[in-house]
Amino acid sequence: MTIRQYGELDRTGDMSLLKRWFNPLPVKWFDTERFFNEFKDSFGNTTDDKQDEAYRIISYNRIIILDRILRTMAVLMQDHNDRQLFSLMLKQEFKNGDKLKFYIDKVKQLTGIEIKDGDDLNKLQKETQRLLDKYNERYKAEEPKEKQPFIDIALGVFSIMEMSYNESMVLSEFARLKDLADKKIKQIQNARDKRNN
Repeated sequence: MTIRQYGELDRTGDMSLLKRWFNPLPVKWFDTERFFNEFKDSFGNTTDDKQDEAYRIISYNRIIILDRILRTMAVLMQDHNDRQLFSLMLKQEFKNGDKLKFYIDKVKQLTGIEIKDGDDLNKLQKETQRLLDKYNERYKAEEPKEKQPFIDIALGVFSIMEMSYNESMVLSEFARLKDLADKKIKQIQNARDKRNN
């Protein structure tokens, strides 16, 4: 498939064009929609966007983990206090559970806060809220970006590489050219950053 053909397919969204160009079999037999959506995503997102998205997900997961640990520890500490009170009333030995120790170790590993009493739980709650505020500040709810047409991406790549537009280039060759264009952009940005510093 060439750039021109894919650009026309992207612009019109008419999958029957594939049948006319390539395939004597019905196009509906193939999952072409998923293929082209993945293809659009691969040309629409840069590596930096993917790394930023991965960091965002990791940050949010950490906040969720800390919040759940905080809630679980509050319940376990209440249970721990109730057991101690009950053992004092019956004058029996109280056996300490390992469940609470697991969560105490996990909190120390994730935040460095050592939980000994309710005040330390308040510290954990403040740390979780601080991380959540930091997350919300960094990743404010943004309006979704409008997808750029494939032809605009192709023209941009050809201009960065200082090549004339070749609509008959095969998509696999264009993917390699786009990778080279991304590397060239990074080199230009690095050179510009060095000059500014």
